Amino acid sequence: MFLQLETGFLLSLESSGYIVLEAYKVTDQIEIQIPHTIIYEETSFTLTAYFRNRATQEASIPTTIHYRVDCLSTKRQVTDWTLVSTPAANNTITITSSENQILDDSNSLEVKQITIKVDSGLSTQAIKPAMWKVRNLLGIQ
Repeated sequence: MFLQLETGFLLSLESSGYIVLEAYKVTDQIEIQIPHTIIYEETSFTLTAYFRNRATQEASIPTTIHYRVDCLSTKRQVTDWTLVSTPAANNTITITSSENQILDDSNSLEVKQITIKVDSGLSTQAIKPAMWKVRNLLGIQ
């Protein structure tokens, strides 16, 4: 006999009469894989987003996929919400050189963030951010 208390915890009653509280790993509905955590200014790269069914954790194709890019250091939007034209169980998204521009030359590093949203407006909607740093290179602009 067991009871799921909240995400990540399971309460079970053993045959010996002991009650056991266990933690288990919950896999996110969206996983984002970025090749490097520090990127040079105006360098493009490709990231991969993987999608899973919330209930079964098996690979799943969302109804819709949107993403946006922001600069957390300057609190500016870099790219508005963009629709991925062909949703799949995993999609690649290219972060362009212009999205990796330094927005304030006084910053030696800027933190950029992509936010991915799937199944917008549905009961299965999920949102996940991922971050990387952009290193300012003297003489670029």
